[in-house]
Amino acid sequence: MKTQKILVLWSTLRSTSTAFETMMRQRGDFLVLHEPFSLYYYRSQERKSDRYAEYSRDSNFNFETIFHSLIEKAKNQPLFIKDMAYYIVDKANPEFLNHFERTFLIRDPAKSLPSLFSLWPDFSLIEAGYAQMYQLFELTKAFLGKNPPVIDSDDLVQKPEATVKCYCDAVKIQFIPKALKWETKVPQVPKWVENWHTNLQSTQGFEQRTKDFQVGIEDNDYLKKAYDYCFPYYQKMSEYRLRIQ
Repeated sequence: MKTQKILVLWSTLRSTSTAFETMMRQRGDFLVLHEPFSLYYYRSQERKSDRYAEYSRDSNFNFETIFHSLIEKAKNQPLFIKDMAYYIVDKANPEFLNHFERTFLIRDPAKSLPSLFSLWPDFSLIEAGYAQMYQLFELTKAFLGKNPPVIDSDDLVQKPEATVKCYCDAVKIQFIPKALKWETKVPQVPKWVENWHTNLQSTQGFEQRTKDFQVGIEDNDYLKKAYDYCFPYYQKMSEYRLRIQ
């Protein structure tokens, strides 16, 4: 059976990616999955982090098991995945890349890192994810022989209709304006990460928000070091972003 489109949005944490996922779910023409590879990274027998050590290691979340389950799901309907690049960048060989239509969402680390710090004050530079996303972008570009689509969170919240339309054109799917609005509700995310998405519970579309954190880049030495490390990767990817009119 021929596999349907598997469209994936790679991002970093705190980058408006779950709002984008909600919009894709509103469309109704994709099966939408929330960060399936997070289970591999944090909760599998092969897990790369002890952050969620309270959960037992589960072989059902091993990389190959999740990877092949996505391929199976896509035999029945088009699939959209929102996920973090740092979960899988070391697995992104040509076989892996060949199964996905790869797109990227970036956000200025001056906005994403303080938000991440408010939830994980001990986040690592790997979990910040900017170097890994740029690495995955470069691997994808080499695999495709062209630049994959990149959108910026600022464009998404400032010009949502134009940005989503540009994205849809880039990946050759129908633009559905009504999907830009949704009813206020709890996002469809796993319970173990529900506390990450309280802001989204009060939104009805892409919105510019006042800052959802108390500590800024200049207020904390670690945040400043993390920003200095991450910003060049954001800047490099920003050069390739879709230009929104």
